[in-house]
Amino acid sequence: MYYEDLEMGKIYKSDAVKTITGTEIDLVAQISGMDLPGFLSPAFAQRRGFKDRVTPGVYVIACMIGLMAKQGFLADVVAMMGIRDASFRIPLYPGDRVSAETEALSVKETKLGGAVTYKWSVFNQEGKLAAEGTNTCIFSSRAARAK
Repeated sequence: MYYEDLEMGKIYKSDAVKTITGTEIDLVAQISGMDLPGFLSPAFAQRRGFKDRVTPGVYVIACMIGLMAKQGFLADVVAMMGIRDASFRIPLYPGDRVSAETEALSVKETKLGGAVTYKWSVFNQEGKLAAEGTNTCIFSSRAARAK
């Protein structure tokens, strides 16, 4: 979706749902160096009051980006410029299914396209808010794509 096509204030919802797997958590933890016991050991996480090991927050954000790219909202992003005010409301566990939505808040034209600031939210299979934040990304323009 080009920045010219965005409607400010409109909620864009992912059509797809993503199931978080234990293998994905293992891979993210290992390749990022976040090989912490709370991400890798169910017994450790349970001793801390969780029902199972938890999904790293950065992976929750990555899942949101993937879901919204498949939906079309982030399909033409050139670069991510920043993440602000990310908060994780409830833990996500292996087997949880997540969906995402975004709301375009503002756009500023740049040389590369449009700097779009949007609010994002991630929900679990019960519709509970799991995470939210605000990102700014450079979206392509129709004119730039035509070149």
